[in-house]
Formats: sequence, C-alpha cells, structure tokens
Amino acid sequence: MASLCRKPKLLSSLQGILKIVNITSHTQKHERNLEKIRAFLVDPTSRILHGETIWNLGIIDNIDFKETTFGYGNIFDAIRGNSHATLRMLFQYQLPELPEILEAQEIIYDQQQLFGQNSFSQKTFHTFNLVFEKLLAFSENFTYQSDFDESDIRNQIMTYFKVGCNFSPPNVIILDAGDPPSSDSAVHKCLKMYENEISIGNNDYINVVADEAIFRRGISFCKTNNKIKMILGQWHTSKDMMSTLITIFSGYGIFNMAGILGVRFLDKLEKGVDFRATSKVLELIWVAVGLAIHLYAKKKEQSLDDILEENKLIKIWYLYFQWASYWRAHWFGIRWGIFDLQHESLKAFSPLFPIAGKSNYARSVTHHIYCIENNSRLRAMLRVAPSVNLTNPGHFFAYDEALETFGVKFVKQNVTRIPTDSEELKLKIKATQLEKERTDMLICDYIGDYVQSSKPHNIQSRKEKIWELVHQLINAFESENPLKNPIFEFCNNLNNKGIDQAHDGLSTS
Repeated sequence: MASLCRKPKLLSSLQGILKIVNITSHTQKHERNLEKIRAFLVDPTSRILHGETIWNLGIIDNIDFKETTFGYGNIFDAIRGNSHATLRMLFQYQLPELPEILEAQEIIYDQQQLFGQNSFSQKTFHTFNLVFEKLLAFSENFTYQSDFDESDIRNQIMTYFKVGCNFSPPNVIILDAGDPPSSDSAVHKCLKMYENEISIGNNDYINVVADEAIFRRGISFCKTNNKIKMILGQWHTSKDMMSTLITIFSGYGIFNMAGILGVRFLDKLEKGVDFRATSKVLELIWVAVGLAIHLYAKKKEQSLDDILEENKLIKIWYLYFQWASYWRAHWFGIRWGIFDLQHESLKAFSPLFPIAGKSNYARSVTHHIYCIENNSRLRAMLRVAPSVNLTNPGHFFAYDEALETFGVKFVKQNVTRIPTDSEELKLKIKATQLEKERTDMLICDYIGDYVQSSKPHNIQSRKEKIWELVHQLINAFESENPLKNPIFEFCNNLNNKGIDQAHDGLSTS
C-alpha cells in the first residue's frame, strides 16, 4: 500500500482497493458526479465581506492548463491540448477608520513631476550612493572594505525606509472564472462581473489589478463605466523594466558582465525567461558597476561629475547604475510595502519604455500614472496597502505577483482531471476553495496541517564573482583605450557614436 501511494499514475487502482475493503463507499465515477454537483451549488459571493471600512480590490489574469499526455497518434505531428480561462480573485482589506486615513494621507501628499526624474527619485538615488560609500568605508591609502555583497547593500538601504502595510492579510476569494482574455469583449465581460458580484454604491467603484495586456484592453471599458477602475500590475511592470534595461544596454557589454558572473544561458537572460534569475543577474551587475564607479572616483580623488566628463566608458555605465537604481527602488517599494518608493521610481523610469521600443508599456504606464495622480482616494488607499502580505511579516508581493505565485498555483493544485470544455473548466475553478477546504478538514483532523507557503531558501553567495567583476571594470576604466578592453568585446554600440547617442537619449529622459 505504501508503494502504491508513491505512484501517482496508480492512484485509481488504490481507490479501487479502498472500495473493495469498504473504506470508501462509492466509485471514482460517482465521486466525479458528486464533485460536479458541489461545483454547481457553490456560491463564491457568499465569502464576500461587507462593511464601510473594507477596501475591495480585484485581480485578474490568464490561467492555462495543459493536458498531461498527448493524444493518440504520432507525437511528432500532435500538440498537447490546453485550456485557457480568466482567473478572477478578490482581496478584501479590513482597514481601521477609513475616512480619517484618507484625510491624513492627503495632507502629507507632495506633488512630484509626472514623468521622468523628480525630487523623490533623486533623493532615493542619493541614498543608494551613500549606502555604497558607507559599506566601502574608505580610509587612508585607498583602503576599503570588501566583505559584503548585494544582500548587505539591500539590508543597509532598508534602514533608510519604513516598511508599510501594518495590518492583517486580506480576505482572499476566488470568484467565477471568465472566458480567455484574448479579446476586448472577454475582458470587458470579466470586469462587468465584479460590478454584479459586489454591492457598489452610487458614488463608489472597485479597483481591478491586471497585467499590461488585460490593462490595455480594460481602458476602453473604464471610459464608459465609472464603477471599475484599472490598476497596472507592478510585478509585470518590474519584469518589463528589466527587459527595458537589457534591451538598451545589450550593445554595451551587459551580456559579457553576466558571463563573468557565471550566467551560462545568455539567450534565456535576454528573453527574461526566469524572473528571479534575471532580477538577480541585473542586481549583481548593478552592485558591481556601482562599486567600480565609486572606487574609481575615490582613487582619482574626483567627483562623479568630473569622471563622467573625462571617461566615456564610465559615462555609459553610470547611466546604467542610475536607471537600474530606479528599477531596484521600484522593486524595494513592492517588497517593503512602500507606495511612494514604488510609484515615484516608476515615474522616474517611465521615459525608458519608448526608448527601448516598448510602445504598449509606454502607453499603459502613462495611463496608469495619470489615473493615480488624478485620484486622491486611490493614492491614499495605495499608501495604506500598496502590496499584499500572504506569507511572512515584512515580505510583500505585488498584487499580480500574488495571483501568479499563489492563486494560479492554488487552482492548478486543486483542479482534478483538467477538462477541455471551457464551461466545465470555469466550474472547477469556481469550486477550488470549497474542494480544498473539504480535504483540509481530513488532513487537519488526522495528520495536522503542515503546509507552509514560504520556506527559507539557501541562496548561494556571489560575493567572489561580484568583486571579480568590480576589479575587471576598474581595470577597464583605467586602461588607455577602455573601449578595446576584453570585458567589452563584441559590443557593437560601444564606440564614440554609440556612447554619445545613448548619453544624449538617456541623460535627458
């Protein structure tokens, strides 16, 4: 029996044995029929809380299921079947004294420049530079500390900011699924469903978070319906910010630096296949470039402005350090639950999207920033809850990230026998919370619920690789012909014309 439990493909045989010995009372077919009946009867709206101080936030995204096996026939001619739907979730925050919170937040609001660098982002960048200098701890005879890595820099930066979102996690509800979000009409129908499920007052509305593709399709719906207002998902935005940095600096040696850090599959880095891996590589390059620039400036006993005038190679990589700092600040704002750090950094970074040819994101980010800047209530609410905490204290997720990481995973783990019929698939998605609760009752009663949503990870230190790259960068900065240095081989744009074009475009953004 123990061996049989370890073989997932033989679970049907195990169920047959349990029926024969009268442990279970009915067949697998009968259980499927009962599950379908429960799915028809379930009402997700019964989980919705109601109250004056509850903030409702919808999140929608595409969810896809692939069949576990190929159809009968030549597998080289057949493709594995898949099904798509729109996963719709609702986060409900129980906030204390909502009107007073809104009034207090509006008093401290300070209008910043709408697009491009502003006083807040410049102050943040100055803070990052102070942290680099503090950890290097320069002393006489050009001696400095090197016993730190990117995690120490991150922790030191964190001391300059106050972590937000000091309240309980929200009430999470999986609502009725919608049709695949491949057309405007399908997205509009999914948004309309929120209006029908939640009691929205005459002067009230609900905010819905979505990735860029769904956000763009939902803009036209919001123009004709004032009950729904869209928010651009910041996890997907951070992902595209990374793609923007890679696109702009791909011709200036960013892949060579990634190779020095130990990256083997540069094509995967270019496409951003793995979010965490891409984020880690760009962060390590940001740290190494920042350290190399500060060390070079200290060695020359010059200010950053002076070395930028005399060294064109430093000029281009100082721009990377600056723009990557805005990207990191945006990510820190998500992870630490700080709206101003997140929002103002996005405003500072936004001019890079059109430069990198990201026209869709350029339009969507522009619309997103405009809507937040012209909605004082939404600004105040996002200051209270800019991110969501579902795992451990002090560690937050963007709303669309939470849906991708936990919502999609939760549904896929609890949907049995993936159907090809779209209506049956939507029915199973609607009933996932009910089915999970039924199995949890058995698990908790007999073996205890030991499921954890977050576990500590053993992260390999890249300290040696970081400092190897730092020293190679300093050698390149100090060489007589830095553009011919081996670290910058095969860089098509790393010439006088390419550097001048990049500097003119990026420094004026």
